[in-house]
Amino acid sequence: MPVYVAGTGVHHPSGRITNADLEKILPTTDAWIQSHTGIQERTKALEGEYASDMGVGAVREALLEAGWRAQDIDMLVCATSTPDTLVPSTACHIGNKLGISPPCLDVNAACAGFLYGLATAVPMVESGRFKRVALVAAEHYTRFANYEDRATCIFWGDAGACVLLQPERPQSGFEIVDFDVQSMTEGTPYVRVPVRGFVEQDGPKVKEYALKGFVRSATTILERNGLAARDVDAFVGHQANYRLLESVVSELGIPPEKHWHTVRLYGNRGAAGAPATLIGHSREAHLPNGSLLLMTVFGAGFTMASALFRCIAPK
Repeated sequence: MPVYVAGTGVHHPSGRITNADLEKILPTTDAWIQSHTGIQERTKALEGEYASDMGVGAVREALLEAGWRAQDIDMLVCATSTPDTLVPSTACHIGNKLGISPPCLDVNAACAGFLYGLATAVPMVESGRFKRVALVAAEHYTRFANYEDRATCIFWGDAGACVLLQPERPQSGFEIVDFDVQSMTEGTPYVRVPVRGFVEQDGPKVKEYALKGFVRSATTILERNGLAARDVDAFVGHQANYRLLESVVSELGIPPEKHWHTVRLYGNRGAAGAPATLIGHSREAHLPNGSLLLMTVFGAGFTMASALFRCIAPK
């Protein structure tokens, strides 16, 4: 059974952290940050704003686009590694704030969470038991950033993104062609957030594994579908670090005009970064019907995943 994206939504909080802001509190400069990461600014949740709030904003925008009511959602999956609370799930918080009570669950695959969430949600729709599934990625990484650690805090931003899944083909949206999820658990020690702690990571190790993981995951799904990198119309990678993404697209052979990215002005928004980028750019690009989009993401664990989306546009 085909599964389709009928509506999409993005929520970025109004707070911002610029490189100039970081220069005031850290022994760093705008030039150093941009040379190492390519990031200029980051989104930041306001006081009292949590991952669930960003998720709610994204869901509401997606509902409007799809023409659904919140009550139409019969399952809610939230991809997050920065939950409001350890218990209950952030998905339950989102459902409560929307005033609905479908089955709710969180998926934590760190920054690969959106596509792990897709791998969880799509079979639910394919089973026929669930007709309207909301997949949300909601992250509040500035809450867990150590602003005394120059090596880690320069990356993080906050955001929410949502796709609404259904078995019927919409007039516009996306068809989910295929997805692939993998992991390299030997990398587990190199990125972590201890309970009541801040983000910790071994930067050189992360870069080493990430480049391998990106290429392995993207190559797996392309080969399985008889495609080469040149056959896709757009590529969206995990929005972790623009310098890393430059290496990834070079390794894969993705031309610059097909590389969609937002990390330079929004920062690393964990699981929400890639879907927010896909949603924002697809609205502006007006791709023709049948266009293929490749998304590849990489997260702590180490987790990695890719998905192929086919654009559905009015004829």
